[in-house]
Amino acid sequence: MLISELTFPHLLAEHEAHLTRELERRRVVLERLNDETADRPARRHSRRVGAVASEPMPRAGRETTGARTTDPRTA
Repeated sequence: MLISELTFPHLLAEHEAHLTRELERRRVVLERLNDETADRPARRHSRRVGAVASEPMPRAGRETTGARTTDPRTA
């Protein structure tokens, strides 16, 4: 015999309350994440404006980490 949650209204009410709490928790988390991502570009920009390189980056002796493509005409 199957017993439905409709047979026990207090179980149905608790389930609905649990879903409401979970949705509210997710809404708050998403809102906080959106606030953080909105603040990040402003902070990054302000840091870059004040940062000035004291020396140019050395170019000799650089190594690439990616795969090289070889051109048969230059080999």
